[in-house]
Amino acid sequence: MRTCRCWKLAILLTGLTLSLLPPAVAEVASTRALSLDESLQRARAENPSLLIQRARSARAEAVKRQTLQGLTPTVSVDATQLRWDTSLLEDVPFLEPGLPPVPTRRDLGPVEGRIAGVQLVQPLFNLGAWEARRQADRQVEAARLGLSRASDEVALAVVEAYFGAGTAERRVTAERRGLRTAERALRQAQGAFDEGLVAPVDVLRARTRVREMEARVAAAEGQVIAAQALLRQILALEDLRDLVLTDPVPVPPRPDANPPGEIARLEERRDIRALQEALEAERYGVRRAGAAYAPDINLLLRYQHVDADRPLGFTESGWLAAVTLQWTPFAGFSQAGAVDEARASQAETRAELDALRLEARTEAQTAFADWQAELFAWEQASAGIEEAEAALELTEGRYAEGLDDITALLQAQSEELAALTRELNARYGAVLAAQRYRLAVEAGDPGEIVR
Repeated sequence: MRTCRCWKLAILLTGLTLSLLPPAVAEVASTRALSLDESLQRARAENPSLLIQRARSARAEAVKRQTLQGLTPTVSVDATQLRWDTSLLEDVPFLEPGLPPVPTRRDLGPVEGRIAGVQLVQPLFNLGAWEARRQADRQVEAARLGLSRASDEVALAVVEAYFGAGTAERRVTAERRGLRTAERALRQAQGAFDEGLVAPVDVLRARTRVREMEARVAAAEGQVIAAQALLRQILALEDLRDLVLTDPVPVPPRPDANPPGEIARLEERRDIRALQEALEAERYGVRRAGAAYAPDINLLLRYQHVDADRPLGFTESGWLAAVTLQWTPFAGFSQAGAVDEARASQAETRAELDALRLEARTEAQTAFADWQAELFAWEQASAGIEEAEAALELTEGRYAEGLDDITALLQAQSEELAALTRELNARYGAVLAAQRYRLAVEAGDPGEIVR
């Protein structure tokens, strides 16, 4: 009871403390600052796809450990408590010693005894186990390379989601700026109408523009919520506080004039190398399946102790050393089917590897072209902002003097807002294209921003 009262008192004091906090402190408590480096670190530790990939890598290690069974000795201990009671041991004819011997019958059962033994089996020649070990080695290496590649892909996804959320926030700022511009035009049109300088339609069209911008601001705010939700999903972040992204979208880097030589070295990509290791593992899998036709040779050592109570009391110990050979030259069509299945799996992996090589080359060339195009679009959009702002300022002055109508003013507002939006989208697209190219040719960590 005392503990419960203490908890209630603590909750009450906490609530009173929070209620007395200034608004700025309360706002900070409801948000969470998050940098790009922190996002990358958390994603590499908590991202669900990476956790799944790590589990697959651990499973490959476990399979490799299991293959040691065919190469290392096996020690087993067995013990048996025996009681055999059967009618065969009842009324057994028996001759009592004497002159003359007297025929009689005697019960010899039940038989009771204990048998204990220790056995060691050491494989001397097991071709299937040896090929399985080599196959498991390749599978472990393929899993390791796949995990490394998946980590880079997650890093790119973090960069895309992080800067996507930041761009969405900047888009809200641009839309609110457009709303303020529309409200200024409405006040200007209302003042001109009050003075009898413009028709009522100017006020109506300006008010319609304000309402349109209010709807656009609401839509942009919804996009921020969706972008932050996507970022939380990638980071496996359950904290529902609003995220404050501390790293702005950087200035896009400039690519080389010609496609660099990394495109010609795509064989070093880790996903391609992982499939190469998987193909090698399939080759050993074919040899493993074919090893079923080879004999197995084992060394057998056994020590056994027998202790019998009835019908005759005796104790006996002994040991056995032997070399065993097990050979099944034909076991139906299961062996042939296993070999055909392994070969089909090898052919499938080889086809996947060929397809990935073509896909990687196309991806690298496309990513480089996108980088160049997005950078050019950003440069043009950046240059167009000042022109659009100057045109809007000039149009507002001409409208105030009665030289332009409301249509020209609203058109200038739309063009100025469109220029801001194009710059935001183009900057984000150019930065993301550069990071995608880094991943396509593995020119570095895609989580490290190219500057």
